[in-house]
Parts: sequence; C-alpha cells; structure tokens
Amino acid sequence: MRRCITAAAVVFGCVAFSAPARSSPWSSQLEAARATHTASVPSQRVNWFAFSPEDHGMDLVMYGVYSAKRSIHVLSYVMTYRPLLQALAAKARSGVQVAVVVDYGESIANDRSGYIRQGLGYLENAGVRVCAIDAYRISHDKAMVLDGRSVQTGSINYTAAGARENSENAVIEWNDVDSAAGFERHFQTRLEQCHPF
Repeated sequence: MRRCITAAAVVFGCVAFSAPARSSPWSSQLEAARATHTASVPSQRVNWFAFSPEDHGMDLVMYGVYSAKRSIHVLSYVMTYRPLLQALAAKARSGVQVAVVVDYGESIANDRSGYIRQGLGYLENAGVRVCAIDAYRISHDKAMVLDGRSVQTGSINYTAAGARENSENAVIEWNDVDSAAGFERHFQTRLEQCHPF
C-alpha cells in the first residue's frame, strides 16, 4: 500500500510539475491583439503581468505598443525582436511619436555582424528617433512609457531569446500617471545623454 501511495505521489508530482503554466486572465486579449495589431487600454488603473517563455511575456509588450495612440518612449538594453521593431516602425509611420534609447556597448560596439544596427536603422528609416547611450557601464533599462500614462517594464529583453528562451517577466502599469511621469523623467535624462547610433 505504501509503495502504491509513493508511486502515485511520484506520478502526480511529475504531472503537476510538467503541466503548462496557467494563462493570464487577459490572455485572450493578448492573443487577439497579436492577430489584429490593435489593442485597447483598460479604463481604470490596473497592472497586467505575464511571463516568458511559457506564458505571454512578449505578447504583453506587443499589446502595449499596439495600444499607443500618441507616444512610445523606449529604454532598451538591446532590441532585436523583429515583430517589435515592425510594430514600432508601423506606429511611427502612423503618426505616433516613437523614440528609442539603447545601450551603446551591447547594441553598437559589440554588434560585430551589424544585425542590431540594421534593426535600429530600420526604425530610424520609419521615423523613429533612435540613439545610443554610453554614459554608464551599461544601460540595462527595459521599459516603455505609453502615451505618457502607462508603463511597460520588467526583466524581459526585447529579443527573440527574451520572448522564447529566457525566464522573463513583463508588466504593464495601465493608467498609472505617477509611475509614467517618473519613467518619463528617467527616459528624458537618458535621451539627453545619448547620441545618434
């Protein structure tokens, strides 16, 4: 009997451990936004969060971009995730004011293949203001101020690895004007310190 209970516990434990992660309550909205490239901002102050790779971490980042109507201010250590570059470029072409600050060391100096610079050039050609900062050992920010009212932040790198391989988290603080104002001030100080890539 004891062996059966132990075996059942081991089997149950393995099943519980290997079960897929529970989706976020807003997963259906994230999936719809991925299909339509449009998104609506919640009407009240609320935090949404997601994780990668097993949940919708990068989908949440993309949702934030799709939701912006006036401005997107990005601080990024490195930015190579092509769907994100395309979404930011599309927003800039539609009249949304988009600005991106990246880390000079990782995004420019260490970019031996030119892959990162190619993506940043794509953004610049679409009307995005792009610059690199070397005032610090590294500029490890990963955040977006959306329409001056909401903030996307978290550990998630704006890369394919951040979307599909790394253990990451992403958060959007919707309609949190105090946080947005603080992040915007931080963004502006970094924008003043950076130079065209």
